[in-house]
Amino acid sequence: MMKTWIPTVLLVGLTWSHALAQTQPDMEFTPGPRMIRAIEHIAASYVHLGPGLGLSPQQKQSLADLVQRMKTDMWMKEAVLVGMFRELEEKRRHGLLQDNEYRIANTVTGGIETDELNLFIDTLAAVRGVLTPEQSATVRERVHPTIVFRVSQGFNTKIGLMSLEGIGRVYNGFRDDLRLTDAQAREIEGLLEAARREVLRLGAEIDLSRVEADELVMRADVDPQVVRAKMQKTGETEGVLFNKLFQVSDDVEARLTGEQRKRLTELKRRVSRNGADRMRGTHAASHGARANPAGFDYFLDQPERLGLTAEQVAALVNVKNETRKTILLDQAKVKAAELSLLNLLRPGDGAVPEDTLASAIHGVEQARSNVTLARVHGYLKARELLTPEQRQRVHPPQTVLEENQGQ
Repeated sequence: MMKTWIPTVLLVGLTWSHALAQTQPDMEFTPGPRMIRAIEHIAASYVHLGPGLGLSPQQKQSLADLVQRMKTDMWMKEAVLVGMFRELEEKRRHGLLQDNEYRIANTVTGGIETDELNLFIDTLAAVRGVLTPEQSATVRERVHPTIVFRVSQGFNTKIGLMSLEGIGRVYNGFRDDLRLTDAQAREIEGLLEAARREVLRLGAEIDLSRVEADELVMRADVDPQVVRAKMQKTGETEGVLFNKLFQVSDDVEARLTGEQRKRLTELKRRVSRNGADRMRGTHAASHGARANPAGFDYFLDQPERLGLTAEQVAALVNVKNETRKTILLDQAKVKAAELSLLNLLRPGDGAVPEDTLASAIHGVEQARSNVTLARVHGYLKARELLTPEQRQRVHPPQTVLEENQGQ
């Protein structure tokens, strides 16, 4: 399936948490927020041209409706993507992630992000279609995007190289444990060096193509289908890069014996478990204290204190993931309900009917209530997985407003 702005985090594997810690805080892992900003900017630029453009009240309403629909749909798609990312990370933290899950998720997210691209291009065309030919000509005359030679974030290159470092753990951190022969080590080294050259080349091409696509969107005279072609080209190149990373991982493991591959799987799981233990903190674990006593992490932050079995940990991770995916979707619905209410408050020709306003407010409160309800149900489901004796040692969370930030 063709991919566009693929979430490269799916490829990081063991380096995922390290990647998040090292990348800049303003880096975005999914395309939705950038697409939303672009549509908002274009629609706002039409309105801000004021009387010179001569937008009718109906045109202004059409623009507002298009932006609202696009944002509502995009928020829901983004909730699904983020839920998948966090599910993979949660499994990885507890040593439950299977190697093929990254590849399966990569395929699924490609489909979702293709839908996002289609939504974006369709909305871009519809927003520009609101204007009359005369108004479009006025926009082309008056709107001249500033030429800024932006430097790309280099995100694909950074994550690609981090992925190679994770794969290279076979050569570096695990070399003695796996008892690699000199011949195996030389082959693996050659594979990684060749892959590094491809990552640098493809990463630079992707980053430049993405910057060019972002700039094209802001041009009043560009055909939306030209933007689509540029973004699809970016996605195709990303697909080549990601397939290269998957391939080098397969090629490295192919150099191992069957016994070495089994040992490698055990080592990866051990590293994941140790990483999760470090995140919880050895002091808190040894004293039976919780890292965040006000939060609730589905009892996964206190396995020693409760004496959780491996089966219970796996079941609790599943409850946490399923609850979180529900919460993310409900939170997207909250944002959509709030947007509907805010649109009623825009300056208009008449007063908003009281029953319409009351209905919109009720929609916001109901959506917020669903988020709280999902959190409460998640807690109760998790508690049911504990033995009666374990339940005697737990206390209700002090808040249901936010989940433990250590998730």
